[in-house]
Amino acid sequence: MKYSLFLLSALFFQIALLAQNKTFVEMKAGSKIMDVLTPADVLFNPQFTDGKVFFRDGTVVAAKLNYNCLFDEIHFIDPKGDTLALANEKTISYISIDKDTFYYEQGYLRLLAANHVARLAEKQVWRVGGNKVNSAFNTASTTSAITSYTSYNTAGSRYSLAINEDVDLRKVRNYYFGDNNNRFVPAGKKNLLMLFPKAQRQIERYLEENKVDFTKREDLEKVIQFLEHL
Repeated sequence: MKYSLFLLSALFFQIALLAQNKTFVEMKAGSKIMDVLTPADVLFNPQFTDGKVFFRDGTVVAAKLNYNCLFDEIHFIDPKGDTLALANEKTISYISIDKDTFYYEQGYLRLLAANHVARLAEKQVWRVGGNKVNSAFNTASTTSAITSYTSYNTAGSRYSLAINEDVDLRKVRNYYFGDNNNRFVPAGKKNLLMLFPKAQRQIERYLEENKVDFTKREDLEKVIQFLEHL
């Protein structure tokens, strides 16, 4: 995915002074991404930050990284200054960007809490009517080590990707439980019991005695703390 890093950074700082990030927008057929979204809406961090990609074969690669919550991708800056997306995600163990850790489980998850037993992670991503936003755009696909969306405007001041139909875009936050092998499942009672089958009785008792809202981070962090002492 290519665009001018300098112009993108400048645009972000101008927008950041004027408005807070959006969580809901309406797009008309034929409109461009940048008609409704700014870099502040799309990127997790305001700037590309020093990070490392830890591969399952033991290889570690350092780069300037950022998470793009529009396409649910980790982007990096190559030596030419172009912005590209990591691919072949199943070869990645985890990614560190500054103080944040990301895992890949059918999309990228940001670690929120962890102990020697359990993990809590979240995904923040733009969706169209319950689906990933990618399906609504005319995008290219590839199985190479990186993905480059040449349909982006390389001038950087706007994106050239157009929406195919009138849609509502909503930025959603979902939570996930994980085990000490970094297997993650959407937060919920059924998945929690499935992830920790040896502790089902204790977990069921805890859920009976404690009202848990599986959409609230505070409740889920308490569940993770409970699991640590099993």
